[in-house]
Amino acid sequence: MSGVPQRMDQHEMGVRADAVLRLGMMLMGAGASGYRVIRGMKRAARALGFVGLDAVVTITTITCTFHEESEFRTVVAHQPHVEVDASRIEALESLAHRVRPPMSAQELTAELDAIEAAVRKRWGPWLLAVAAACACAGCAALNGFGPVEVAVVAVAAAVGQAVRGWLGRRGVQMIAGVAAGGAAACASYAALVPVAGAAEAGFVASVLFLVPGFPLFSALIDLARCDIAAGVARLTYAMTVMASAAFAVTATSWAMRLSPQEWAGRHPGYGVVIPASAVGIAGFALLFNSSRRMALAAASIGTVGNAVRWALIDASLTPFIATCLGALVVGLLGFVVVRLARIPRVTTTVPAVVVMIPGPAMYRALHGMGVGDVDAVVSHSATAAMTVLSIGAGLVLARLCTDRDWALGRPIDFSRYR
Repeated sequence: MSGVPQRMDQHEMGVRADAVLRLGMMLMGAGASGYRVIRGMKRAARALGFVGLDAVVTITTITCTFHEESEFRTVVAHQPHVEVDASRIEALESLAHRVRPPMSAQELTAELDAIEAAVRKRWGPWLLAVAAACACAGCAALNGFGPVEVAVVAVAAAVGQAVRGWLGRRGVQMIAGVAAGGAAACASYAALVPVAGAAEAGFVASVLFLVPGFPLFSALIDLARCDIAAGVARLTYAMTVMASAAFAVTATSWAMRLSPQEWAGRHPGYGVVIPASAVGIAGFALLFNSSRRMALAAASIGTVGNAVRWALIDASLTPFIATCLGALVVGLLGFVVVRLARIPRVTTTVPAVVVMIPGPAMYRALHGMGVGDVDAVVSHSATAAMTVLSIGAGLVLARLCTDRDWALGRPIDFSRYR
C-alpha cells in the first residue's frame, strides 16, 4: 500500500502538467512566438504549484519538463495544423497574465475550455475575401500601380483568397491551399488584363495576401534572442509557404503568357501612401482574425511607420536603413498603443509591417524564375530578403528598447510575481 500515495501524486502532477501544456499548445497553434508560449506556460506552471519548467517550442511541437521538489515530469505534444489567430492569442495572453495561486488544473482547464468555445473565427469567407482584396490593393497602390491595376488586383486577390479558404475548410493541406490560391489569383489577374487594359506586372501584387507575416517576423524575433529551435522552425515554415506560392505563381504566369516586362515601381505620393497603408494593413489584420480594435491599432501605427519610411527614402537614405527605421517606429508606437488598448503587441506590429515587403523585387525574382534568368532570381531575391531582414531588425530594436525582460533574457521567477 505504500506505493499508492506516490502513484496518486504522480497522477495529480500529470494532470497539472497536461493543463499547462494545453495552454502552450493553444498559444503555439494560434501563431504566438516561442518566447510568448514559454512565458505563458511558465506563468501557468507557477500558479499550479510547480517550482520550475524547461520548454523547447517549435511551430508544431512542444517538449517540456516540469519540476516539483525532487520529482520531474517530461511531456511532448505535437499538432500538425498551423494557423494564425490574433483573437485567440489575445484571450490566451490575458489568461496567462491573470493566473494566480492557489489554482487547480481543473480551473485552468475550465478557462481554456471557455476560450475554445468563445473565441471563434470573427469573419466569414466573403469578408475575408474582401480583406484580401483590400490588403493586396493597398500594396499595389504603394508599389506605384494606377487605379486600373489596383482594381484588378483587388478582384484577383479576392478570388485567390476564396479558393484558399474553400480548400482550407475542407481539410486540404495548407501548402496545397496556398499554391491553389496563388494560382487562382494570378490566373484571374491574367484573365482581366485584356479586358481592363491593366499592366501585366500587377499580378505579383494580387498574391501578396499569401505572405506568412506572423511566422516570418516571429521567426526573426525568436532568432534575435537565440531561440534557435523556435526561430528555425518558424522560418522554415514561412519559407515553405513562400516557395509554394512562388512556384505556383511562376507556373501560372508562364502558362497565361504574362510577359516578363520590367517594372520599376513609381513613388505613389503621400496622398496615396497614407490611405493605401491604412487599407492594406487593416486587410492583413482581418486575415489574421484580428478584432476591429486590433485592426484599427495596426492600421494607425503602420500608416505612420510607412510614411516615415517613404520620407526617409525621399531624403536619399538607403532603402534598407529607411525600412529598418520605419519598422522601428512601428515597434515603438506599438508599445504605446498596446499598453493603452491592452492587446498583445504581435497582433498589431506584424500586420503593420507586412505592407513594407517589396513588391518590385518580388516581381522581378518571380519573372526571373519564369524565364530562367538565374542572375535576376538571385539578385532580386536577395533584395527582398534584405528588406525583410531590415523590417525584422526594426522590430527587434523596438523590443530591445521597450521590453526589459525580453532584452535581458529574464525567465519567469517561480518564487514571486512581478
